[in-house]
Amino acid sequence: MKKPRRWRVNLLSGRSAALGLLGGLFLTGSIAGCMVAGSLAPEDSGTLLNMLDEYVAALKQGGEPVSFLPVLWQLVQVPLAAFLLGLTAIGVIGLPVLFAVRGFCLSYAVAALYRVMGVSGLLLGLCLFGVSALLWLPALLDLGVTGLTGAYGLLRRVTGDGRYPLAAATGRYWLNCGLCGCAVLGCVVVECLLVPALIRVII
Repeated sequence: MKKPRRWRVNLLSGRSAALGLLGGLFLTGSIAGCMVAGSLAPEDSGTLLNMLDEYVAALKQGGEPVSFLPVLWQLVQVPLAAFLLGLTAIGVIGLPVLFAVRGFCLSYAVAALYRVMGVSGLLLGLCLFGVSALLWLPALLDLGVTGLTGAYGLLRRVTGDGRYPLAAATGRYWLNCGLCGCAVLGCVVVECLLVPALIRVII
């Protein structure tokens, strides 16, 4: 007697599907951030503007507006969360949520500055948040894809498929983690050296 065929959904097992999912959610979060920033009154962006004023004031006084360790901690939080989620089955849900929130925060900050300050605010926002994003976003996507496939493998193991391969057991997984770490360090250098120089030109 033949055993009934067991159908499995392998949507998240492919890197292309994982990239499409995470990239789509990041874009969705970005669109939502723009919409929320556009619906708020200018005075509701007070905290962001205060931070910008402090940053610009430090530049005008000839000081350094940011320092290495605070910037490192700020930039490492999301990749670290993505790394940890990729080591658990919870990452199947947690990583998509993380990418949607990250996209929201990035676009909200830039859109809020544009709404309050116009074109100059857009330029400031792109310098403050967009330049380093050219480094951390590709690295985060690669880490997220690797983590999502790994989390899906763990989920399959938990649900009884003991032979399903684990991404964390491969050298590529840890290589991607190392590359993402290097990208974060590069972002810290950009935030501490390049971004202040660009802001000085704008202001």
